[in-house]
Parts: sequence; C-alpha cells; structure tokens
Amino acid sequence: VVVASNLSVGYEPGAPLLSGLNLHIRHAQRIALTGPNGSGKTTLVRTLAGSLEPLAGDLRLGPSVRLGYMAQEQEHLDPALSALESVQKIAPFNETEARHFLHFFLFSGDDPLRPTRDLSFGERARLQLGLLVAQGCTFLILDEPINHLDIPSRARFEQALAQFKGTVLAVVHDRYFIAQFASEVWSIKDGTITKW
Repeated sequence: VVVASNLSVGYEPGAPLLSGLNLHIRHAQRIALTGPNGSGKTTLVRTLAGSLEPLAGDLRLGPSVRLGYMAQEQEHLDPALSALESVQKIAPFNETEARHFLHFFLFSGDDPLRPTRDLSFGERARLQLGLLVAQGCTFLILDEPINHLDIPSRARFEQALAQFKGTVLAVVHDRYFIAQFASEVWSIKDGTITKW
C-alpha cells in the first residue's frame, strides 16, 4: 500500500521531526501510531496523505491505492447537509441504498435525515468514516479519530471501523482501542519509529 525509503518529514528543511524512515504498509494492516504530543505523528500522517511534502526520501503509494484522510477537525463535513445527502453527494446511491449503507455506520431510523450540525461529535466521526468508504477508499489514515468521544461513542466508532476491510493507519493513544484494533503498533520516540 505504501513504501517509504529514507523518508524525512517536518516543516523546515534542515530540521526534520522524523528522518531516515523506511516504512512498509501492506494491504489490510491495522496500524496504531502512538507517541507523545509534538513527536511528529500528525506531520507523518499528513505527509503520507500527500498534504505535506516530504523533506527528503522517497514515498510511494501502490498503483491501485485510493487514500482517504480523516483529520481531527472534521472540517470536510457540510453542516447543512444530512448524513443521507452527504452520502448521495459523493456516491451514486438512491435513498434506500444510502440508508442501507449508513446502517453499516450505525445510523438508523431518522438519524440519516438530521443535519450534520445536529449530530454528536461521535456521529460526525462515523459519518466521516462512512464518506471515505463511500468514495471507494482502500487505505484510511485517521488522525486521532476517538480523542473527543465518550466510551459508548468510541465503541460505536470501533463497530463502524470493523466494517471496513481495507488498510488503516490511525493515530491513537487509547490502549483499549489499540488492543482491539491494531495488528501492529508504531511508536514514535526521539525522532524514530519502533514497531511492535
């Protein structure tokens, strides 16, 4: 899915946050990226997502990979649209198909008809996840997707994420979520990544 060779990431040339990274991400891996605040987690995922240029090295996505990036801020959601309208805007679903699709992301009853601005933070996180899947993404990069969620919302987000069969790299701190989700953990410390 991703191959990085001698990759350096950061915002200023000559002052990388992480350097000399050699990374391989394979299909269907579930990777949790951890580390202290300011260690370079978000910088790395922004670089992998293509929104930040590498400072050095080589970064390649597989030819059939369709990447989806879920930022912490949820700024890509239109607050005026309902979940149903949001899905229909990006995928060729009729109303029945869109409702069926949203059911996999735990939207039931009249939930798909409520404006996004009226959804809880957890519901918006599940909607973001659903929209990435509806766009045909095969590799999801999730930047702290559960940070502001209460325990029931986290559990529902985990249920929704379990429906996705592609590759996931998620920046997370929650040990329980990591234990349930991750097939591999990447830990950033002192400018390097340790895998376990």
